[in-house]
Amino acid sequence: MFEQPFNFVRKISHGKHIVLFYEEPEYARMILFEFIKSGLSQREHCVYVSEENIEIVKREMSDAGINIHDFIKNTLLLIHQIPNLAPSRIPQIAFERLEQVTLHPWTKEDQPDRLVLRCIFKVDTEDQIKSNLQWEHDYRHRDLRGLGGTMICTYPVNNIIPTISDSGNYGKWMNNLLEIYDGVIFARRFWKGVAFNLN
Repeated sequence: MFEQPFNFVRKISHGKHIVLFYEEPEYARMILFEFIKSGLSQREHCVYVSEENIEIVKREMSDAGINIHDFIKNTLLLIHQIPNLAPSRIPQIAFERLEQVTLHPWTKEDQPDRLVLRCIFKVDTEDQIKSNLQWEHDYRHRDLRGLGGTMICTYPVNNIIPTISDSGNYGKWMNNLLEIYDGVIFARRFWKGVAFNLN
């Protein structure tokens, strides 16, 4: 069943892992904030991981109607910045740090209910695509799946429709991701998007 992205993220089933392909960062951010806002309204622990400056994220979340100060104070919201790393080092370093992020400040038995991974994943070359897919299979699918929380992982795509239909590297990469996620959000330009479950 196809849904509008904002409606979709408000009612994602617990434990589902969703991939978000987006063309415009601002539109993706609005969708992610709605996902976080929905979780916080239910008193769920939420973690937002990105390369963005924390103060900028806080300001934008606040502009989106999230009472960040209270939620951070009550440890319901954690905003974490991963340093902008060289593309070749991302699989080895940035993703290794994610385990530390998701395990803090809660114990392993008390993991976050909602996790957003909005890092800038480099998939410009064939080697980077292979590294990304290896991370998806070996770390995200295996280890983060075991945490039991609901997650949205984002990827920028310049032009979604022709890319996913293409038989080249990018099209294959997108289709490979669809095989291992529970749902997908295609966020094109503002208010043009669709989301649905894959299983």
